[in-house]
Amino acid sequence: MPLEHCSPERLDGIYEVELDSFKKEDIYSIDLLKFLCSFCYENSYIYIENNKVLGYIITCVEGSAAHIISIAVRQEARRRGVGSALLCTALRLLKNRKVEKIYLEVRMSNKNAIDLYKKAGFQIVEVLRNYYSDGEDGYRMELTERKSFDSFCHR
Repeated sequence: MPLEHCSPERLDGIYEVELDSFKKEDIYSIDLLKFLCSFCYENSYIYIENNKVLGYIITCVEGSAAHIISIAVRQEARRRGVGSALLCTALRLLKNRKVEKIYLEVRMSNKNAIDLYKKAGFQIVEVLRNYYSDGEDGYRMELTERKSFDSFCHR
């Protein structure tokens, strides 16, 4: 599988994915991405194809929970399994009993991402009013079902 850990050598590629994926006000700086990739290195991955970063996931373990801080896929690589492969790196933490739950935040308007997360077994547990800098609401989604790894990641 074309996954490798997040690394400083790939930061430019990760930042390109960031620019391609998010609204201007939501884009993480290179310095923040570097910090997150370092701080959450063990559970943060990039998806590489032809030496190009197509997507990334930054997952930080916080006690008994894993927080997907950010997951993004280049527009040109969407609907090709890149997001699913990245998401499975986080689901593996639940399957291997390293955490009790996984959670993330997502814009209410990001229907494609919400559909992917629901397909993986995530459920909406909270509405986050004015969560994003432009005032848009978000959802907090959570997954606690260990069997989700097998049903979602081994299709």
